[in-house]
Amino acid sequence: MIEINIGAMVESHGQEVGRIERVILDRNSYEATHLVIRHGSPLHTRHIVMPVSWIAGSGHDRVRIERSESDINGLPNFEMQHYVSLDHLDEEQWEHPRSLIRPTDWINYFVPLVANAFGDPFHTQGVVVTNQLLSATESAIGRGLPVESNDEHKLGEVQEVLLSEPDWRLSGIVIARGFVLTHPLRIPGDWIALIQRDRIVLNRTKQQFEDWAKEQ
Repeated sequence: MIEINIGAMVESHGQEVGRIERVILDRNSYEATHLVIRHGSPLHTRHIVMPVSWIAGSGHDRVRIERSESDINGLPNFEMQHYVSLDHLDEEQWEHPRSLIRPTDWINYFVPLVANAFGDPFHTQGVVVTNQLLSATESAIGRGLPVESNDEHKLGEVQEVLLSEPDWRLSGIVIARGFVLTHPLRIPGDWIALIQRDRIVLNRTKQQFEDWAKEQ
């Protein structure tokens, strides 16, 4: 079993490549397909998508790959941004339901609005839309993703993702509980009923979970 500690270092040939930001899973098979890696310098950071098949070994605080710099630089970005005019925004959400519009992206709406007010008809109002490089059946699990019981009580937040070898199937997650003095709990993979964009839902009630947690 491989423990993927979100935030752990990724290294290749003894050199740090980046830090793990997310684990991408297929929601149907619960198989991990890629890792999202924060790569580059603080002034030029990319979030790249790396196949899990590149993993040559792992420890608690690092994942080892054996790839050249050109291989790593050739990986695609996790997020792609493009400008969408307001009259095509509904079409964008229909074609790409996982698209995001961040609060800061609305500046691209107000700038053309001001330009139009001063007689510039060539700037159409719109926003910048961010698309994540995910298929319709994939979800990206990041540190801090809430974990809830099936009766809608928050139980903790994701800290690590546990994968089995060689199929890279999800075998469990480690969650952190508490606010100041947090403590980890390892949740079996067969307890996971649903993986969504903003949460993971277990197939246990809050009471069932608490009774089990007391025995750990």
